[in-house]
Amino acid sequence: MSSKVPKFLVDSMAGKLARRLRMLGFDAEYERTGNIQRLIARAKDEDRIILTRNLRFKKVHIPKGVRVVFLRSELTPIQVRQVIDEFGLREHIRPFTRCVECNEPLVEIKDKEEVRGKVPFYVFQTHEEFSMCPKCRRIYWKGTHVEAMRDMLSRILGMEIEGNEET
Repeated sequence: MSSKVPKFLVDSMAGKLARRLRMLGFDAEYERTGNIQRLIARAKDEDRIILTRNLRFKKVHIPKGVRVVFLRSELTPIQVRQVIDEFGLREHIRPFTRCVECNEPLVEIKDKEEVRGKVPFYVFQTHEEFSMCPKCRRIYWKGTHVEAMRDMLSRILGMEIEGNEET
């Protein structure tokens, strides 16, 4: 595999996988529609690898340049491990650097005052570092739930996860 980190297109049968991959810092778009031709066209247009459990993909023509990976388990933790291991992505993990909602890379907020009134008062008072999604404007910070997510991801991958932040 090349050193280029792949981009993924997760179909409607594996929505939780998209969120987990985003938590780990990977570009993972989620396509809610079950329309196989639309998924294939989008994967080709955006140079993405389709991640699916939908066996109907085995019955359709997959054009050159489009890759479909069949997820072997319906369990999200096993799916995450499969993707990370199959693509050799452990060294590319950049936790909490993407918006888990819309997949955009997070932008560091330089001036804490920018988040005043946009985060709970206690959070504003007790945290110094914030990031924001430039698309949905969601604000992220290192909260207690980051530890819970980090622990969950560490258990899934069997490795220590360090990371930036999360709301």
